[in-house]
Amino acid sequence: MSIKKYNTFYICRLHNQLKNKKELPTGKSKIFSKKGLFYILALVFILAGIKIFTGIPGVQLKLPFSEESQEEKPSQLSGEALDIEGYHTSESELEPEEDMASAQSEYDRDEICLCEDKPAQERLDIERLSLRYQKADSKVDIKKVSGMLNPGETLYEHLIKVGIEPAEIIRLGDKVQSVVDISRLNVGTRFSVHYNMEGKIVQFDYKPNELDAYYIKIPDSELAHIEVTKEEIFREIVCMEGRIKSSLYQAMMEHCNSGQLAVQLAEIFAWDIDFLTECQPGDTFKILVERLYRGDFYRWGDILAAVYEGEMLSTHTAVLFQDPNGHTNYYDKDGRCLKKAFLRAPLNYKYISSYYTESRYHPILRINRPHRAIDYAAPTGTPVVSIGAGTVTSRYFDKGGYGNYIEIKHPNGYATGYGHLSKFADGLKVGKRVEQGEVIGYVGATGLATGPHLDFSISINGKKVNFLELKIPPASSVSKEHWDDFELVKRNYLSILKEEL
Repeated sequence: MSIKKYNTFYICRLHNQLKNKKELPTGKSKIFSKKGLFYILALVFILAGIKIFTGIPGVQLKLPFSEESQEEKPSQLSGEALDIEGYHTSESELEPEEDMASAQSEYDRDEICLCEDKPAQERLDIERLSLRYQKADSKVDIKKVSGMLNPGETLYEHLIKVGIEPAEIIRLGDKVQSVVDISRLNVGTRFSVHYNMEGKIVQFDYKPNELDAYYIKIPDSELAHIEVTKEEIFREIVCMEGRIKSSLYQAMMEHCNSGQLAVQLAEIFAWDIDFLTECQPGDTFKILVERLYRGDFYRWGDILAAVYEGEMLSTHTAVLFQDPNGHTNYYDKDGRCLKKAFLRAPLNYKYISSYYTESRYHPILRINRPHRAIDYAAPTGTPVVSIGAGTVTSRYFDKGGYGNYIEIKHPNGYATGYGHLSKFADGLKVGKRVEQGEVIGYVGATGLATGPHLDFSISINGKKVNFLELKIPPASSVSKEHWDDFELVKRNYLSILKEEL
């Protein structure tokens, strides 16, 4: 029998139907008929059964609720008002038994969920949420390998050595090919490769030169685009000045805290000033220089202009100028290039031990004879450089007194000789071209020498001359077609120096 048949409305309707068919005995009869008594007992038992059945715990929830019962009794599921839609039986119509069974099944599932321990459910939700946040915030373990490409080395070979799979290196090359060809990176390029625990590359960084730096993020998706970031270099032009107390290096460290700037300034005036012997206390310098930033201070850039004044020297001025063709050099105020055909000295020496002369007493031979050269005293092993570009014409041991000797032929009829060397530079041979400032040998005391020094001579068209009195011609000058551009740059730089200092 269905639970629906215990509805009181159903019983009342059944009673009315029976009354219409056959009226029950009225008050005129003192004795009920057996049939009437049966109906009364049946009704009593039905009402008692309903009361007993609805008193069973849990069954009450499964019964259809009438509007009247809802108002009289609050829900027993919780202290909150629950809106259980679809489980109320309408007084005007009865649902089929199969619909009631389906609704009852759904209600059972909801009852199980709602009757769970609420604090336990909240704890479970918090644990799940905590796990989800931990997963989102956890950092992926990323490894990094850095290096610099050496001659004859490729990035592919370098990454294979550290365990990156060949297929992943090829994938990297395909991803970044719009930015850089990793198979053609120049020697000296610095790089970093970031990869995860699976060996998958997630970022590639490289520095093609000292100023530029690129950071390329590699996405997981093959369809996603790479993200390229170029680290910006900011330039600031600053003016500095100082006074020399003992040396140019000491002055630069004191005023600019940079030995690098001392080297740069010395190289600019290397053809006009010998800072080892001509630099004197009281000399002053002024420079206009670039300060480079990559976030914080990175390093010093180019010296744009410089003025050096000394008691023994006249005022020397240098202006950095790049013509429209891309040629860059330092020039004096008259547009003459400071870079000369020859350096002022072929080495860093302690002092000049013997000057150019037509008659000198030889300490070993004990005779007077011409000394058409300059002797530079320096420790054994001090590097000796060619004072200008040229071609090696002689390299041998001179038994006449020069010991290990080198001769270099330069343009315009000039030739230079270097004697008493301890050894020659590796790879130096007759017929080789050397550049200005290139090391050709090392100071020694071979041949007729009382101590380590360099015997240096220079000749013009076969005739030796005094190098210290030679007016060295400039390498080049500003061309007439670029003169207006040079004048504009010169005025700007020197006016800044004058105004700021």
